[in-house]
Amino acid sequence: GKPALWKAVADVSTREEFNAKYGDCEEMDTADFDFVSKVEPFQRALAECNKDILITGRRMDQAAQRISLDLWEDGKRTLNPLAGWSWSDIIAYADAKGVPVNEGHNFAYRAQAPIEATKRHLPNLPWEKVPLGKPFWQCTEKELKGDPAAPITYVFKSFGDVHTTVPVEPH
Repeated sequence: GKPALWKAVADVSTREEFNAKYGDCEEMDTADFDFVSKVEPFQRALAECNKDILITGRRMDQAAQRISLDLWEDGKRTLNPLAGWSWSDIIAYADAKGVPVNEGHNFAYRAQAPIEATKRHLPNLPWEKVPLGKPFWQCTEKELKGDPAAPITYVFKSFGDVHTTVPVEPH
């Protein structure tokens, strides 16, 4: 196989170094954090690979800043073939074609009270991680929430990584 090219935040290797260079990651503006931790390392990787275009899995429904996302971004030489797909389109395709999905989709996180999104990455949270045995979108409401039903249930809804996202409610 082809070796993976791994790029991290430039010139830091620990959270302490990150905080010293860029400020507390917990308090950074989301756009600034995304640029430093995702966009810039990815741009370095593309330059190192000497690639001419980028093909993404980005969709318009993923974030407010993507409310308008062109299929082809000429200035960035980026193709977004899934730009017009919805979450429903993605899971219907994955189910119909038997696409393997991230194991993180096979868990529910049941809580007695809401947990702020900015805190859901922290260890030892007051929730129960429950294996579902299948992706959460294939579960009934009872399978997701349990019996008796948990007041709040979270799932990993990102089809990309789970290390830069947090569980959300499965609307």
